[in-house]
Amino acid sequence: MAPTKRVRPADNEGAENSEESAVVDTETAQTNPRQDTVGLPLTETHACTDIGKRKKARLSNGASSDGASDESSGDEDIAEEQETSFRTQQQSNGSVGNTPADNGILESVSCSNFMCHSYLEVPLGPLINFIMGHNGSGKSAILTAITICLGGKATATNRGQSLKSFIKEGTESAVLSVKIKNKGDSAYQSEVYGDSIVVERHFNRSGTSNFKLKSVTGRLISTRKADLEEICDYFALQIDNPMNVLTQDMARQFLSNSTPQEKYKFFMKGTQLEHLDGDYLQIEQSIDRIDQDLAKSLADVGAYEEEARKAKHTLQLSEKHESLREKIRSIGWQMAWAQVEEVEQNLALTDHDLLQIADHLVNVERKTNSCAEIYEAADLGFRNASREVQELQDTLAPHDDRKDQEKRINEQAKNEALSLQAEQRKIKDAMKQVEQRIKRAESDIAEEYRRLEAINGGSHARRLAELDETRSQLAEARNSVEEHDSGLNGLEDERRHAQQVLERSTEPIQEKRQEIQKCEERLAFLLKGKGKQEGAYHANLPQLLRAIQEDGGFQQPPIGPIGYHVRLKKPRWSSILEKSFGSMLNTFIVTTKADQTKLSGLMSRLQCQYPILIGNNGRIDTADHEPDPQFETLLKAIEIDADLVRKQLIISQAIEQTILIEKHSEAVETMSDTRLHNVKQCYTHNIRAGAGNRLSYGWGGGLVNNYLAPFSGPPRMKTDVEFQVNACRAQLQNLRTELNHLERTMRENQTNHKNSEQAIVRHRRESRELRVEMQRLEADVEVLQDALDSDSLEEGKLDALKEGLEEAKGELDTHQASYGDSVVAYDKAKDALKACREKMKTVDDEIAEIQAKIRKAEHKAMKLSERRDAALRDKNAAFAELESGQKSRQDAEKRRVDQAETIDIYTEQANKVHPRVAVEENETPASLERKLVKLQDDLRRWETRLGGNRQEIAEAATRKVRAFQQAKKQVEDVERLAQLLKTTLVNRKERWKLFQRAITARARVQFMWMLSERSFRGRLLANHKEKKLDLVVEPDPTKVGKGREAKTLSGGEKSFSTICLLLSLWDAMGAPVRCLDELYVA
Repeated sequence: MAPTKRVRPADNEGAENSEESAVVDTETAQTNPRQDTVGLPLTETHACTDIGKRKKARLSNGASSDGASDESSGDEDIAEEQETSFRTQQQSNGSVGNTPADNGILESVSCSNFMCHSYLEVPLGPLINFIMGHNGSGKSAILTAITICLGGKATATNRGQSLKSFIKEGTESAVLSVKIKNKGDSAYQSEVYGDSIVVERHFNRSGTSNFKLKSVTGRLISTRKADLEEICDYFALQIDNPMNVLTQDMARQFLSNSTPQEKYKFFMKGTQLEHLDGDYLQIEQSIDRIDQDLAKSLADVGAYEEEARKAKHTLQLSEKHESLREKIRSIGWQMAWAQVEEVEQNLALTDHDLLQIADHLVNVERKTNSCAEIYEAADLGFRNASREVQELQDTLAPHDDRKDQEKRINEQAKNEALSLQAEQRKIKDAMKQVEQRIKRAESDIAEEYRRLEAINGGSHARRLAELDETRSQLAEARNSVEEHDSGLNGLEDERRHAQQVLERSTEPIQEKRQEIQKCEERLAFLLKGKGKQEGAYHANLPQLLRAIQEDGGFQQPPIGPIGYHVRLKKPRWSSILEKSFGSMLNTFIVTTKADQTKLSGLMSRLQCQYPILIGNNGRIDTADHEPDPQFETLLKAIEIDADLVRKQLIISQAIEQTILIEKHSEAVETMSDTRLHNVKQCYTHNIRAGAGNRLSYGWGGGLVNNYLAPFSGPPRMKTDVEFQVNACRAQLQNLRTELNHLERTMRENQTNHKNSEQAIVRHRRESRELRVEMQRLEADVEVLQDALDSDSLEEGKLDALKEGLEEAKGELDTHQASYGDSVVAYDKAKDALKACREKMKTVDDEIAEIQAKIRKAEHKAMKLSERRDAALRDKNAAFAELESGQKSRQDAEKRRVDQAETIDIYTEQANKVHPRVAVEENETPASLERKLVKLQDDLRRWETRLGGNRQEIAEAATRKVRAFQQAKKQVEDVERLAQLLKTTLVNRKERWKLFQRAITARARVQFMWMLSERSFRGRLLANHKEKKLDLVVEPDPTKVGKGREAKTLSGGEKSFSTICLLLSLWDAMGAPVRCLDELYVA
């Protein structure tokens, strides 16, 4: 709950009564509710007002010690009498009452999440404000909020060591706001801020803090602390002044426990006299240093004057060798025009070379046209031969179809013959079985005759009962076997599934171990070679590069491998880009076919083969072909130190239209929304360490997502080795984790497979046991049935056996007739099969004839192809010779243009030296240069004796004369400055003394005037020499004397007297806002 606020009347009597009641309140009750003075704006104008508004003003205590002597006490008494007279005149005129100021006073204070307040807003009156409340209710928080919000330090409040200690418990940030009145003619930038200036300070627990200066309408004007300091200086809001803002500790120290010396220190700091004295001390020290420097500078001026005199004398001696200089100038003129004549001769030679090259080009063009005609004829012959081969192959197609058809007919006849042959075997087998049945039937009939003779009926009933019981047991055993066998298929399926799962889990483990081995090798390479690129390439690559460097036969030195010229700015893309670039990073680039052939020969000789591309030196401008700048392209992610490499990567890899997006989901979303302008593909990271994805647009406009496996080799591009090592270690750790997971899965699969096999073994063992029991019961049933059959008295059995015998004999006759029919059909099938084979042979002969023609035609086409290739090589050689000749002509023409331009330049430069002069016969630039050097050596020897050439001597003389004049002027300027500083310091000290006496006198008069409000008598004792400030008070108006010291007064008298002292000092300071936390001083 926010503390209550009471605004007292603005007149003097009301203000006095308010102070008295406040003191009484603080002296009563055990709960000791403290009442804090938040603001006491005054409007009286005095000498402190101008000083307070000047930015960074400083007053000192030291100067007071020098100026405050016993002799100045009389001046202070006079100033006191004047101030008393002025105060009396104001009282008689009725103009003593306070009037609210137009600007510089606080209108309201608010805070959020600050100390104990979640939110508190306190509007303030224009004059004096009292805020009262119980202990811990947050009264001091308002004063702390004012100090912090207006730029004060946290330590100045004695409430915390940092801003985050003021944030309310349980919250992360706090906001303070102070509203400053800004009206009247002296308002601060009223056109910007309006009638009020709102100062806000935001800070949080992370330590960040910022200010916001707003206008009365809430518009943000500035966030600079310097602007806030300027506003505080303008209104003289001395927040860091310990007298201006008295916290509880400072108030207790000043009001209750301060000694005269401490009161004096408070007085000097509050009136800014102490700081100003420090400035004066620094000025005095600066004047002393200037005087010391002046003494040194005067000696230096004499040395400069002597050097200037010597330089003038040397210049006079140098001017005596002017004839030698004239001869040097003449030879220099001839030398300039001799160079022009030499270049003109070279131009004539170049013109002659151009004529010879033109004749050579005519012959080469004839040769080129001839080679082109030969190639066209060879190419036409090759195309005709190829057409003939194609026509023969087209002729072969129907024969192949016919052969296929005959094959099918042959297969059908063959299958039919085989089927008849199999049918014969079946009939033979059936005949054998019927013959065996006939034999068994005849045997059974004989046995039946014997059985009927030996039949008896003693054990028939007993065997029937045993048979029924055994059959019942057999039925149960069969059901058990069937139920048990039905579960075997499920177990077999489980075993097959477990076997498949186990086989599938074994292969990834081998692959993962190979990946780990490659990753370990790559890590060892990085740690051992510290990321040297040589280890990523062939061992003979350094020899190849040295051979290229030492060989001067290349028209332009090859560039490569490409990885040597590419530096990756962001190593986290290394694996993806290494995988994407592939063999391109191993490629060399040349500019001509001849260089390609030469480089290929070097590679073969050193057994170091790499791909070779032919490029040109033209630069590709990608400004209009790059995507939106918000996307990071592959071209921006790498640094390329060769234009040929840059151009080749743009052509083959589209690096200017390849964007990089780290998150896969973001990349898919970006590429899927709409087809991005000037974007061909996008690389993004995969969840697997080192892996990535390539997103591109398909032919139908859909998004194609290709997986990029991690790159397992050493890095071929320049990059951050430490990052590569850490990334490789992370990838190795991930691979090992994945391997552990795969091995654990395989062990589980092995266990499952083993369990399934054991289940099948158990099932088969149980099945065998059940079948053995079933077979035993079947044998028992069969034995009992045989016994019953043998004992049977059935009379029709013999007849049945005889009927069966007759049926078997009839069936045998049927099979014999069928066998004869099958033999006839088989003979016909063999004849049809023979006819099919003859037709197939005819077709094969025709196909062989056509294939022979095709081989002959292909041989002819191959010969013509070789002839065409030879003609093409001759044509290319002729065109290469023509191109070389044209390049030679272009080089010669360019050389001629350069020589002509050189002649123009040399002529222009020579004209600048002197109009054209005749060069003596047999003179060359070299001979003239030798003469010139000799004469210059002679002149140089003279100049060496003098210390330089004429220009240098003249410049040195001018420089030394100028240095003497500047040194002299600087000394004079410093002397004037020193004198001005001394005069200014004397005036300032005099003003400082007057200001000290005026403030002291005003404080004394104000102190006596405030004591008189309660009929007290007293005096403020200020001893500037001993740096003491004390007071004597006599509460009893009837007593006569100097008064009593503060320590002899009662609690109420001491509180009233000390508050009068504080208000007197505040009045002397002239600050528009004065704050006091805790009036309790007893």
